[in-house]
Amino acid sequence: MKRCLLLVFLFFPLLLQAGRPGVTVDGSLLFSSAYLWRGEKVCGLHFNPDVALHLGNLTLENYSFLACDGSYKEIDFDLSYRLGDFTFHLADYYFHYSDPDKSENYFDWKRGSEHCDEIALCYDSSAIPLNVKWFTFFWGQWIPDEEGRPGRLSFSSYLEVETYLELQNLGRLSLNLGASVLKGPYTGFSKDFMPIHIALGYSRGFDVGGFSVPIRSTVVFNPYLRTCMAEAALGLRF
Repeated sequence: MKRCLLLVFLFFPLLLQAGRPGVTVDGSLLFSSAYLWRGEKVCGLHFNPDVALHLGNLTLENYSFLACDGSYKEIDFDLSYRLGDFTFHLADYYFHYSDPDKSENYFDWKRGSEHCDEIALCYDSSAIPLNVKWFTFFWGQWIPDEEGRPGRLSFSSYLEVETYLELQNLGRLSLNLGASVLKGPYTGFSKDFMPIHIALGYSRGFDVGGFSVPIRSTVVFNPYLRTCMAEAALGLRF
Protein backbone atom coordinates (compact mmCIF):
# COMPACT_ATOMS: atom_id res chain seq x y z
CA MET A 1 0.00 0.00 0.00
CA LYS A 2 2.80 2.43 0.88
CA ARG A 3 4.47 1.64 -2.45
CA CYS A 4 1.28 2.45 -4.39
CA LEU A 5 0.76 5.74 -2.54
CA LEU A 6 4.35 6.78 -3.18
CA LEU A 7 4.07 6.07 -6.92
CA VAL A 8 0.81 8.04 -7.16
CA PHE A 9 2.49 10.96 -5.36
CA LEU A 10 5.42 10.93 -7.80
CA PHE A 11 3.45 10.42 -11.01
CA PHE A 12 0.53 12.79 -10.32
CA PRO A 13 2.38 16.12 -10.96
CA LEU A 14 3.40 14.83 -14.40
CA LEU A 15 -0.10 13.79 -15.39
CA LEU A 16 -1.52 17.18 -14.37
CA GLN A 17 0.52 18.81 -17.15
CA ALA A 18 -1.09 16.76 -19.94
CA GLY A 19 -3.14 18.81 -22.36
CA ARG A 20 -1.39 22.12 -21.75
CA PRO A 21 -0.23 23.94 -24.91
CA GLY A 22 3.09 22.57 -26.15
CA VAL A 23 3.14 19.79 -23.55
CA THR A 24 2.87 16.10 -24.40
CA VAL A 25 2.88 13.08 -22.11
CA ASP A 26 3.63 9.49 -23.02
CA GLY A 27 4.43 6.36 -21.12
CA SER A 28 4.86 2.63 -21.07
CA LEU A 29 4.55 -0.39 -18.84
CA LEU A 30 6.94 -3.29 -19.33
CA PHE A 31 7.01 -6.70 -17.69
CA SER A 32 10.48 -8.22 -17.80
CA SER A 33 12.10 -11.48 -16.70
CA ALA A 34 15.16 -9.70 -15.30
CA TYR A 35 16.56 -6.23 -14.69
CA LEU A 36 20.04 -6.06 -16.22
CA TRP A 37 21.96 -2.82 -15.64
CA ARG A 38 25.54 -2.05 -16.62
CA GLY A 39 26.68 -5.65 -16.61
CA GLU A 40 24.86 -6.76 -13.48
CA LYS A 41 21.57 -8.48 -12.68
CA VAL A 42 19.73 -6.27 -10.20
CA CYS A 43 16.59 -8.38 -9.76
CA GLY A 44 14.44 -10.99 -11.47
CA LEU A 45 10.80 -10.69 -12.56
CA HIS A 46 9.68 -7.08 -12.33
CA PHE A 47 7.42 -4.32 -13.63
CA ASN A 48 8.87 -1.20 -15.26
CA PRO A 49 6.38 1.72 -15.46
CA ASP A 50 7.54 4.87 -17.26
CA VAL A 51 5.94 8.30 -17.69
CA ALA A 52 7.55 11.19 -19.60
CA LEU A 53 6.51 14.82 -19.98
CA HIS A 54 7.83 16.71 -23.03
CA LEU A 55 8.03 20.48 -23.51
CA GLY A 56 9.97 21.26 -26.67
CA ASN A 57 13.47 19.81 -26.26
CA LEU A 58 13.03 19.46 -22.50
CA THR A 59 11.85 16.15 -21.00
CA LEU A 60 11.02 15.13 -17.44
CA GLU A 61 10.77 11.36 -17.04
CA ASN A 62 9.83 9.17 -14.10
CA TYR A 63 10.47 5.43 -14.32
CA SER A 64 10.57 2.60 -11.81
CA PHE A 65 11.67 -1.02 -11.45
CA LEU A 66 9.51 -3.02 -9.04
CA ALA A 67 10.45 -6.63 -8.34
CA CYS A 68 7.42 -8.93 -8.30
CA ASP A 69 8.61 -10.64 -5.11
CA GLY A 70 9.08 -7.33 -3.31
CA SER A 71 12.84 -7.78 -2.95
CA TYR A 72 13.81 -4.65 -4.89
CA LYS A 73 12.41 -1.22 -5.69
CA GLU A 74 13.89 1.57 -7.80
CA ILE A 75 12.31 4.97 -8.47
CA ASP A 76 14.13 7.34 -10.84
CA PHE A 77 13.67 10.88 -12.13
CA ASP A 78 15.49 12.13 -15.22
CA LEU A 79 15.55 15.71 -16.55
CA SER A 80 17.01 15.97 -20.05
CA TYR A 81 17.53 18.57 -22.77
CA ARG A 82 18.20 17.69 -26.40
CA LEU A 83 20.35 19.92 -28.59
CA GLY A 84 20.82 18.48 -32.06
CA ASP A 85 22.45 15.06 -31.78
CA PHE A 86 23.37 15.65 -28.13
CA THR A 87 21.25 15.14 -25.01
CA PHE A 88 22.18 16.32 -21.52
CA HIS A 89 20.76 14.47 -18.49
CA LEU A 90 20.44 15.12 -14.78
CA ALA A 91 19.07 12.09 -12.92
CA ASP A 92 18.24 10.95 -9.41
CA TYR A 93 18.06 7.22 -8.67
CA TYR A 94 16.53 5.64 -5.58
CA PHE A 95 17.56 2.01 -4.96
CA HIS A 96 15.99 -0.04 -2.17
CA TYR A 97 16.57 -3.71 -1.40
CA SER A 98 14.09 -5.29 0.99
CA ASP A 99 15.74 -5.66 4.39
CA PRO A 100 13.81 -6.15 7.68
CA ASP A 101 16.70 -4.49 9.54
CA LYS A 102 16.72 -1.36 7.37
CA SER A 103 13.87 1.14 7.19
CA GLU A 104 12.82 2.66 3.89
CA ASN A 105 12.91 6.46 3.50
CA TYR A 106 12.66 7.88 -0.01
CA PHE A 107 13.17 11.44 1.24
CA ASP A 108 16.57 10.74 2.84
CA TRP A 109 19.38 12.18 0.68
CA LYS A 110 22.12 12.13 3.32
CA ARG A 111 25.53 10.55 2.75
CA GLY A 112 25.09 6.78 2.70
CA SER A 113 21.39 6.97 1.81
CA GLU A 114 19.78 4.96 -1.01
CA HIS A 115 19.89 7.88 -3.48
CA CYS A 116 22.44 8.38 -6.26
CA ASP A 117 22.61 11.43 -8.54
CA GLU A 118 24.17 11.35 -11.98
CA ILE A 119 24.87 13.60 -14.94
CA ALA A 120 25.13 12.28 -18.49
CA LEU A 121 26.01 13.38 -21.99
CA CYS A 122 24.63 11.26 -24.84
CA TYR A 123 25.38 11.48 -28.56
CA ASP A 124 22.83 9.95 -30.93
CA SER A 125 24.11 10.27 -34.49
CA SER A 126 21.54 11.29 -37.09
CA ALA A 127 23.87 10.19 -39.90
CA ILE A 128 25.09 6.74 -38.87
CA PRO A 129 23.78 4.00 -36.51
CA LEU A 130 25.89 5.04 -33.51
CA ASN A 131 25.10 6.15 -29.95
CA VAL A 132 27.74 7.16 -27.38
CA LYS A 133 26.81 7.73 -23.71
CA TRP A 134 28.87 9.00 -20.79
CA PHE A 135 27.49 8.90 -17.21
CA THR A 136 29.10 10.24 -14.01
CA PHE A 137 27.80 9.98 -10.44
CA PHE A 138 28.27 13.22 -8.52
CA TRP A 139 26.48 12.01 -5.37
CA GLY A 140 25.86 8.64 -3.77
CA GLN A 141 28.73 6.42 -4.86
CA TRP A 142 31.25 6.61 -2.02
CA ILE A 143 34.53 4.69 -1.88
CA PRO A 144 34.35 2.70 1.39
CA ASP A 145 36.88 3.59 4.08
CA GLU A 146 38.87 1.03 6.08
CA GLU A 147 35.85 0.36 8.31
CA GLY A 148 33.46 -0.07 5.36
CA ARG A 149 31.69 3.26 5.88
CA PRO A 150 31.05 5.75 3.04
CA GLY A 151 34.36 7.52 2.41
CA ARG A 152 35.19 9.96 -0.35
CA LEU A 153 33.02 10.47 -3.43
CA SER A 154 34.21 8.25 -6.29
CA PHE A 155 32.83 10.20 -9.27
CA SER A 156 32.26 6.76 -10.75
CA SER A 157 31.64 6.91 -14.50
CA TYR A 158 30.26 4.59 -17.15
CA LEU A 159 30.90 4.76 -20.91
CA GLU A 160 28.71 2.93 -23.42
CA VAL A 161 28.83 2.71 -27.21
CA GLU A 162 25.91 1.29 -29.20
CA THR A 163 25.50 0.40 -32.84
CA TYR A 164 22.37 -1.09 -34.36
CA LEU A 165 20.78 -2.51 -37.48
CA GLU A 166 17.21 -1.62 -38.45
CA LEU A 167 15.46 -4.60 -40.02
CA GLN A 168 12.64 -2.49 -41.47
CA ASN A 169 9.39 -4.12 -40.34
CA LEU A 170 11.19 -7.00 -38.63
CA GLY A 171 12.59 -5.03 -35.69
CA ARG A 172 16.03 -3.89 -34.59
CA LEU A 173 19.29 -5.61 -33.65
CA SER A 174 21.70 -3.78 -31.35
CA LEU A 175 25.20 -4.26 -29.96
CA ASN A 176 26.25 -2.40 -26.80
CA LEU A 177 29.75 -2.16 -25.35
CA GLY A 178 30.06 -0.61 -21.88
CA ALA A 179 32.97 0.06 -19.53
CA SER A 180 33.46 1.19 -15.94
CA VAL A 181 35.66 4.27 -15.60
CA LEU A 182 37.26 5.86 -12.49
CA LYS A 183 37.02 3.02 -9.94
CA GLY A 184 33.28 2.43 -10.02
CA PRO A 185 31.09 0.16 -7.88
CA TYR A 186 30.82 -2.20 -10.87
CA THR A 187 34.37 -3.43 -10.06
CA GLY A 188 34.29 -2.93 -6.29
CA PHE A 189 36.09 0.42 -6.76
CA SER A 190 39.23 -1.49 -7.80
CA LYS A 191 39.71 -0.68 -11.52
CA ASP A 192 40.22 2.67 -13.29
CA PHE A 193 38.96 1.16 -16.56
CA MET A 194 37.27 -2.18 -17.17
CA PRO A 195 34.82 -3.48 -19.82
CA ILE A 196 31.77 -4.76 -17.93
CA HIS A 197 28.88 -4.84 -20.41
CA ILE A 198 28.68 -6.56 -23.80
CA ALA A 199 25.06 -6.86 -24.89
CA LEU A 200 23.32 -8.20 -27.97
CA GLY A 201 19.67 -7.20 -28.17
CA TYR A 202 16.59 -7.51 -30.33
CA SER A 203 13.51 -5.31 -30.11
CA ARG A 204 10.32 -4.82 -32.07
CA GLY A 205 7.03 -3.00 -31.66
CA PHE A 206 3.55 -4.05 -32.76
CA ASP A 207 0.65 -1.64 -33.24
CA VAL A 208 -2.57 -2.78 -31.55
CA GLY A 209 -5.36 -0.26 -31.87
CA GLY A 210 -4.03 3.07 -30.64
CA PHE A 211 -1.24 1.47 -28.63
CA SER A 212 2.19 -0.01 -29.30
CA VAL A 213 3.19 -3.38 -27.89
CA PRO A 214 6.99 -3.57 -27.60
CA ILE A 215 8.93 -6.81 -27.15
CA ARG A 216 12.61 -7.07 -26.27
CA SER A 217 15.22 -9.71 -25.60
CA THR A 218 18.82 -9.14 -24.50
CA VAL A 219 21.86 -11.27 -23.75
CA VAL A 220 24.60 -9.63 -21.64
CA PHE A 221 28.15 -10.78 -20.93
CA ASN A 222 30.23 -9.14 -18.19
CA PRO A 223 33.99 -9.73 -18.81
CA TYR A 224 34.91 -8.56 -15.29
CA LEU A 225 32.49 -10.87 -13.45
CA ARG A 226 32.72 -13.52 -16.19
CA THR A 227 28.96 -13.95 -16.13
CA CYS A 228 26.34 -14.21 -18.87
CA MET A 229 22.74 -13.07 -18.34
CA ALA A 230 19.57 -12.82 -20.41
CA GLU A 231 16.20 -11.12 -20.19
CA ALA A 232 12.98 -10.87 -22.17
CA ALA A 233 10.36 -8.14 -21.89
CA LEU A 234 6.81 -7.50 -23.09
CA GLY A 235 4.94 -4.28 -22.60
CA LEU A 236 2.42 -1.63 -23.59
CA ARG A 237 3.35 1.85 -24.78
CA PHE A 238 0.83 4.71 -24.91
